[in-house]
Amino acid sequence: MKPLRSASAAVKVKLSSIQGCIPVRHPEVALSIEVYHNVRNWVKTQEFLVLGQQTLTELRDKIYCLTDKDQETDGQHNHSGYFLIEDTFYNDLRDPSAIDYSEPIFDWLSNSKDDALKKWECILAGKMQKHKKAVVGDITGSKLPRFQAADMHKTQFCNLKFQLGAGYLYCHQGDCRHTVVIRDMRLLHPEDIQNRAAYPILLFQLKLHVQKCRVCRIYRATKMTVNDKWTPENPCYFCDNCYFLLHYTKDGSLQYQDFEVHDYHHDQPR
Repeated sequence: MKPLRSASAAVKVKLSSIQGCIPVRHPEVALSIEVYHNVRNWVKTQEFLVLGQQTLTELRDKIYCLTDKDQETDGQHNHSGYFLIEDTFYNDLRDPSAIDYSEPIFDWLSNSKDDALKKWECILAGKMQKHKKAVVGDITGSKLPRFQAADMHKTQFCNLKFQLGAGYLYCHQGDCRHTVVIRDMRLLHPEDIQNRAAYPILLFQLKLHVQKCRVCRIYRATKMTVNDKWTPENPCYFCDNCYFLLHYTKDGSLQYQDFEVHDYHHDQPR
């Protein structure tokens, strides 16, 4: 029942980071939404309190994923993405360079109906428990849902059709996929923060483990080297200053190149 508490009791919001004050219009619904890790899909990474009148893009802009950081560092950040909730793909097309990820899926559904139906039946068979099969019967002959597409930035949570506790899909950066669960829903009450600009409110953030520099043992690591002959560990972690002191000469020349170097943000959650 913890997510059902008021936001003011569950989390401390930094008011200085909120720009402006927009009064909440009542009656208003608050939804508790969980986001799970893209690889370790049993690990919850974030939980938000979102207002029913907010758009899906307002939630998307708050979701943190290391893949976004890596793509930004490599100069390959992709603004495209979608939520798949029930039978609708909600595409983020705000940026002119964004790609509609649902288009090739619709093409495949149209051109490979038999394969799509078989895969859909396998999904249903995997979800259906044995004791339910006796009641529901054979799933052969089931029909594919009538999938459709909509704009993410034009869709509010109050206009969604969803099931509490069901797992939905958030996809970004091409093929980075997260399970999203709408865990709870309730009316907003006076003890909640009444500034719409404060939402979505972060109720939970997975604590990320960060390595320290292996040289100075003081600062947070920002670089990771692999197969580096001058390091005591493989891989080895450095802050910016120690990395350049070890690997570069005074005139700025790299002393040796037979190693790999990567930007480091934090460890993957366990």
